[in-house]
Amino acid sequence: MENKYFKVTCKCGHVGIKYYIRIPFAVKATSRKGAAEIARYIPRVKHDHKDAILECIEITYAEYLELKEKNRKDPYLCCKCKQEQEMIKDFSKRLEIEPRFLKEKKKTKRNSVIYRVKKQIIKESEKWWLAEEEDEGDYLYEQFTY
Repeated sequence: MENKYFKVTCKCGHVGIKYYIRIPFAVKATSRKGAAEIARYIPRVKHDHKDAILECIEITYAEYLELKEKNRKDPYLCCKCKQEQEMIKDFSKRLEIEPRFLKEKKKTKRNSVIYRVKKQIIKESEKWWLAEEEDEGDYLYEQFTY
């Protein structure tokens, strides 16, 4: 099969668990699925996320070369350590918040009270069940002793 050229947009990491950077990569593959799989294992891509691949579009060879050159000059992809990453101008503007962290659960007093009440009900039901078992045992013991 002949190779095609794809622009695969991925979530890139090393910027904190709640954030990611959207970066398009130029990938040569036989299909979109193959391109997405290749892109998933490019360094800096969040490998463990199911939704690490945001978009996969077929492009021309000229666009492929242009995108490769753009990524080669990208300071985020060129930095070697956290200190270099922090020195990049306007770096915080590139950060996007992970969708799963947008809606945060707030701990309220009501939720903690409900939790404690449920826990207490379970404990009481266990005590009742154990007490009932002990009563049955005594009954059987009395019945078969002569």
